[in-house]
Amino acid sequence: QTPWELDSVDCIIFDEIHYLADPERGTTWEESIILCPEHVQLICLSATVSNAQEIADWISRTHRPIRLITHYERAVPLALYYFYDHKLRLVIDHHGVQVNDFSRVGGEIRHQMARGGLTAEQRRQAEEAEPPPWEIVQALAAEDMLPAIYFLFSRRDCEDYAQRLAMMRVNLVRERSVRARIEQVIDTFLSGMRVEDRELAQVQTIVSLARQGIGFHHAGLLPVLKQLVEVLFSRGLMKVVFATDTLALGVNMPARTVVIGRMTKWDGRRRRLLTPNEFQQMAGRAGRRGMDERGNVVVPYSPWIPFREVLEVATGELEPVRSAFTIRYNTVLNLWEPPRGERVRHLLLESLAQYQAAQRVRQLEDDIVAIGEQIEQIPRGCLIGLDGDELLYEYRKLVASLNAARGQERRAIQELKALKADLDERPWAVPTRPVLRRAFKTLPPGYPLHTRERGWVVYIGRGLQGGIGLVLTRAHAVELLTEYRQIDYLPVGIAPLELPEALLAAEHPVEDARRLVSEADLERIWQDFERLELPDLEAMIKAHRASLEERFAHQRTRIEDKVQRLREEVHELAQARHRHPCHSCPRRKEHQGYLATIASLEQRRAALEQQLSREVANEERRVRELIRGIRQVLEYFGYLHHGYPTAKADTLAEVFDTNGLVICEMIDRDFFKNLDPADTAEIFSWFAFDRDARFANSFVLPTRLVLLRRRIDSLEQEIFEVERRNGLFLTTGYSSGFYGAMRAWCHGETMARILEQIELSEGDIVMTFNKTLDLMRQVREMLEHVMPEHPLRANLEAAETLVRRDIIEQSLLIGVLPVPGPE
Repeated sequence: QTPWELDSVDCIIFDEIHYLADPERGTTWEESIILCPEHVQLICLSATVSNAQEIADWISRTHRPIRLITHYERAVPLALYYFYDHKLRLVIDHHGVQVNDFSRVGGEIRHQMARGGLTAEQRRQAEEAEPPPWEIVQALAAEDMLPAIYFLFSRRDCEDYAQRLAMMRVNLVRERSVRARIEQVIDTFLSGMRVEDRELAQVQTIVSLARQGIGFHHAGLLPVLKQLVEVLFSRGLMKVVFATDTLALGVNMPARTVVIGRMTKWDGRRRRLLTPNEFQQMAGRAGRRGMDERGNVVVPYSPWIPFREVLEVATGELEPVRSAFTIRYNTVLNLWEPPRGERVRHLLLESLAQYQAAQRVRQLEDDIVAIGEQIEQIPRGCLIGLDGDELLYEYRKLVASLNAARGQERRAIQELKALKADLDERPWAVPTRPVLRRAFKTLPPGYPLHTRERGWVVYIGRGLQGGIGLVLTRAHAVELLTEYRQIDYLPVGIAPLELPEALLAAEHPVEDARRLVSEADLERIWQDFERLELPDLEAMIKAHRASLEERFAHQRTRIEDKVQRLREEVHELAQARHRHPCHSCPRRKEHQGYLATIASLEQRRAALEQQLSREVANEERRVRELIRGIRQVLEYFGYLHHGYPTAKADTLAEVFDTNGLVICEMIDRDFFKNLDPADTAEIFSWFAFDRDARFANSFVLPTRLVLLRRRIDSLEQEIFEVERRNGLFLTTGYSSGFYGAMRAWCHGETMARILEQIELSEGDIVMTFNKTLDLMRQVREMLEHVMPEHPLRANLEAAETLVRRDIIEQSLLIGVLPVPGPE
């Protein structure tokens, strides 16, 4: 909004640049880098960015050239320990060398569950097998490895572990002078609190633990108590802090040792293993520069997690930082250039999100260039000094023609064979194999059959040589039918012929049946056969074939001529190939290999170029559709008109909250009319609470606010529907579960009384109230600039005054007021 305010700024430092991946802060960081004046030098720091070169390349493109400086040695080297069987066991020393392996340890219960479930007793034994925190702390104290941060992943675990350790009466604070310094710091913090606030359960718990050198730290802790823990720990007065992983982000609390108490965490959908980034972010707190020769990282044994998985996470490759950039309405309106919003388009195209999305485009461009370089390196021209590649192309064309002619010849021959096969077809329905199989199961000896090769035969029986059975032929031979397809006709409904016993007893084929029976017997059999008056199948076949030959005579002649012509063509092409100079060239295959490689690479390059065109078009279309969707929403609610900002646009341009559109529409539709300051603060608090959690709430809102919530629900539903129609998911809506607490606070209730009615921690309440103040300030300052006479402005000033008292006012001064005492 006011880039000239940075005219005198030479350098901006972004510490922990991996916050670019943070869903809450990443967008602001990207906008700051993109919109930062070019004269400002950027310094970006991080210890957990695996894709640092990519980030540097992006900044160089979007801001100004930046240099990547890498340093792979920690100021304080780390050693990794595995707490197993009541002992600290070194796994990786401070030189980075693995000195022990426990690959057969850990994960036993998980393996057992995979084999068939877990009983309640087995689950109890598993929990008992995990080393208790007090045992680990005692081991650390014995090895002079305190102070330590003990990371866990739930607030309740942090508090429970700290209190369990205190109950074990582990003596962490021995010197009287240290106790006195602890009391001095505690008194300093408590002196700024009201008497009733000092009685809050959280305050009492932290103070009691702090006197024993123990603390806990999480997002639900009161800001003043967070600072108390941080001050005591940084001064060496607190020996153990049980903390969630939020402590690993941004809070300067280095320790001699870090204990990563769990190797899994719940991410909102499932319980999963830590990523190498998460592990390193926590492990990085170990080792105090200038105080410790080395830092220590301890992972306790777990019957749920195998040691090998622990090692994989601890030593694994860091995951790359991925942009969390999302466009916001206020950003769009601040950058909007009528009528198409080119500066917004520029912001989207310059974002890290777009840069990473276009990674595929850059990779395709690089691949295309690389293929071109490969093609240039392949030898061109004839390898023995003739007319370049032309002769080989001519030879390849000749060979292709020869192969094509041979293929046509094969197909013509197949066509001729098919025609001849048609001539052999029977003019009746030939029995199928299943029909014959069923018939032969009960077929009696003496039954006549017709075969393709022998004509009419008489079935004798199965015989001993397998196949289908033995038959008597007209040539007085006993033959074996081996396949059903030999039979082409099976008469139906006739009596079998009577056969001599000697013939029925035949077990094998016999060349002359007269060895088995007399010639008179054979003549009698065929005389009986003639009396059956079976159809003259041979005559039928002959007549059918003659008819087909007459019908297909022209087609057969045409195909035979075609076969002959193709044979001649193949012969001529084969001779031409043989005479061609490339045919006998000793380097022809080598030359052909080069040309084949070039053709393959050019085909690959053409495919990549087509893919590149599609990718570029898709990216441009995605950005255009996003801008079009945002414009449609802003046009619908009257912040733009035909691409030009309206008077309303200035209101939304100065509200940075995710729900800025809802709040500005509430102002425009007079939702805040006739509300007192307490009710105004109450409404803003609904938009300030952002925890995705269920909790009990016994506060009751007055009817006017209940009705107002219904109006807000309708407004939000309208906004959601318009956004979804345009492919957007920018507005989140207010928290329906958080209500009543702010109104009670503005009416003078104590924090203790509020906590009795809503199941949230003190820190959650204070954080929400502070966010409410920030949101009200944003809206008040917007009204000062845009609508200074609006009655809501004065109402907000009064509301801020009501909120800023006691523990809330004290929390706003955290980090501003000095804490006396030696550092």
